Amino acid sequence: MKDLAQLKRQLATRPFRPFWLETSGGTRIRVSRPDWFIEVPERWGTFIVFGEGFVSHAHYADLTDLIEVEDPPTTAS
Repeated sequence: MKDLAQLKRQLATRPFRPFWLETSGGTRIRVSRPDWFIEVPERWGTFIVFGEGFVSHAHYADLTDLIEVEDPPTTAS
């Protein structure tokens, strides 16, 4: 991922909206909550994402530039 600032902005967005990260291998990682995204010290260049029933560990270098934000739920009128 070339633009880590974009990822950090998405994590800081309030109200938070879940989003997906995509790796260069095609794996998609859902970030459900900002506190479930843990950055490992920078020298390692890795992060961990906790989810319901899974844990993902990846390197920033393996991420594509795509961040797909989920649409907020719509309310019926």
